[in-house]
Amino acid sequence: MGALRGCESHTWHKWPHWKVRKSGRCKRSIRYRAIMRIYDCRADAGISTLILFIAIVIMASLVATVLMDTTGIVTEKAVHTGKETKTQVTTGIKVVSVSGKMTDDGITCINLTIEPIAESGIIDLDTTIITISAAGNPRVFLKYNRTSNSYSDGFFNVSRWIRIDGDVSDRVDNPYIESGDLIEISTDTTADASDFSPNTEVVIDILLETGFDSRIEFRTPLSYVSGEQIGLY
Repeated sequence: MGALRGCESHTWHKWPHWKVRKSGRCKRSIRYRAIMRIYDCRADAGISTLILFIAIVIMASLVATVLMDTTGIVTEKAVHTGKETKTQVTTGIKVVSVSGKMTDDGITCINLTIEPIAESGIIDLDTTIITISAAGNPRVFLKYNRTSNSYSDGFFNVSRWIRIDGDVSDRVDNPYIESGDLIEISTDTTADASDFSPNTEVVIDILLETGFDSRIEFRTPLSYVSGEQIGLY
């Protein structure tokens, strides 16, 4: 019994230590697994954050590219619009004088001396329209013709290149005027001379494709002297 008690006593003393040691190993194992799970979660979170960061960088790059392209387009349009606006504002024609040849029936030819305004852009006569309204009649539209200036056919031409830079031959087939030029344009109103009888109000508009239009108004003399050239404006 003594031996047994001794054995029991030995077992009694060993058991708690074994239990404690085993319990300690279990606790360490549990803590290890918990820590590893935390590390795994942190790793997953880190990968997710990295993916999100890369996606944000890519999106930012795409947005920046779109903004740069849009900015370039807007800038180009703004510059183009600015140039068009400048041309529209600075391009125009000044009517220096208007004269006509008188007959007993009325005026048989109208001549306009014109020049571009200062710093004007190039004015293409091929695209320039002149309208004339007299005695309350509907407006007559005239366009440039190199060989004819018939009012009834709707034409005008350049009767004199008074002052230009270069040769006249260069302007005949490619009619234009630029700042510093001075020309005379005319239209033959013989067939419609009665429209320009004495004391008649006349309105002339010069319409440009690019630039601002010009208008002049005048009244014909109270009486005519046949065959004379008279200043009308």
